[in-house]
Amino acid sequence: MIFNKVFLLILASFCINLSDLQAQQNESSDADGSITGTVVLSPRNSPVRFGGGLYGRSSSPAASRASADSVLVILVSPNNSNTSPKEAPVTLDQKDNSFVPNLLPVPLNQVVRIRNSDPVYHNVFSLSSTKKFDVGRRPKGEYLDVEFDKAGIVDVFCDIHSNMHAVIYVMPPNATGWIKVKNGEAFDFDQIEPGSYELKVYARGYEEMSFPVEISIGENVQLGTLTMNS
Repeated sequence: MIFNKVFLLILASFCINLSDLQAQQNESSDADGSITGTVVLSPRNSPVRFGGGLYGRSSSPAASRASADSVLVILVSPNNSNTSPKEAPVTLDQKDNSFVPNLLPVPLNQVVRIRNSDPVYHNVFSLSSTKKFDVGRRPKGEYLDVEFDKAGIVDVFCDIHSNMHAVIYVMPPNATGWIKVKNGEAFDFDQIEPGSYELKVYARGYEEMSFPVEISIGENVQLGTLTMNS
């Protein structure tokens, strides 16, 4: 009988605590805000130069044609500090003489496995100030792991195939999250705590956009259409 009373008291206490936790979660959810918008890449009317200095390379001209590249939308908070990379390496592959993906966002200190899946040799390298590396000539199946310990943009090329270009975007430590969308697609950040943020928008060959966003309690900030220019 005593055991049953003790068990019922413990069960009642657990239910009360669980109810309080659910109430706190609901209050937090109601207080959180969101950011929505759509990114459109303007048509390219002239060749776009990737990289910098003597080793920058020009893309082929695209006569008034909008890019089909992915767009990276990043939310940055001055109160956040997260440099935890994924435990396993993420892969930048080479397939059909192209980089897959050609835009790779990674957290700070992330290891990227640069792998060749083509039946031909590739020699992947970067001369970017954020991270300089040279994988060397690699046949099919070989790879090299490279750690990216500095935030910024890393232009990646193949020394054998001049048309190949990718970007590894290494996140700043105060990035709270990021989304990769296609040209013309909408993005949505939800469950955002109230406060001041910075929104960054990046696409290969386009000028990076950056602007402040204020989130109030339960507010849905609708940014509309954001147009990027090359």
